[in-house]
Parts: sequence; C-alpha cells; structure tokens
Amino acid sequence: MSYVTPEQITKAKEMDLLTYLQLYEPDNLVRFSGETYCTREHDSLKISNGKWHWFSHGFGGVSALDYLIKVKGYPFLQAVQVILGR
Repeated sequence: MSYVTPEQITKAKEMDLLTYLQLYEPDNLVRFSGETYCTREHDSLKISNGKWHWFSHGFGGVSALDYLIKVKGYPFLQAVQVILGR
C-alpha cells in the first residue's frame, strides 16, 4: 500500500496544471492564444491565469492534482505520486 505524507499532499496541491504539463507532458500542451493553453487530447480544456476549465464537460479546477483526478481518472494517491515524480 502506498503512503504519502501530509507535506507531500500539500506540495502536490501547489502545482498548477500549466507547470505540470510543461514538466511532464510537454507534447500534450498547445498554446491556444496569448496566455491561454489547451491540450492536444482535449481542445475544449483551456488553461489560463492559473486555472483550467473543461468547457465540453462543464467543470474545472486550479491544480494539476484536480486535473489528474477529474480528467485523467487517477486515484488520489497515484495522482500525488505522479506530481511528485514517483
């Protein structure tokens, strides 16, 4: 069974989606216009001003952790570990 500390969870929650994509999925990141980005997988998912919104599904979030859980379907612990580079 995997375990993450409260400090690791806090650190994972601090990473925004744009930073995550730049570090871990740069080929999936597309500049839409100006400071707005989307992903190759989901062109209706827009990233701007430290937040993201998936327009075709009607929800969004702030962190990379939100994205991995809500969009990619990762379990919480796995999402934290992915962000921490495990």
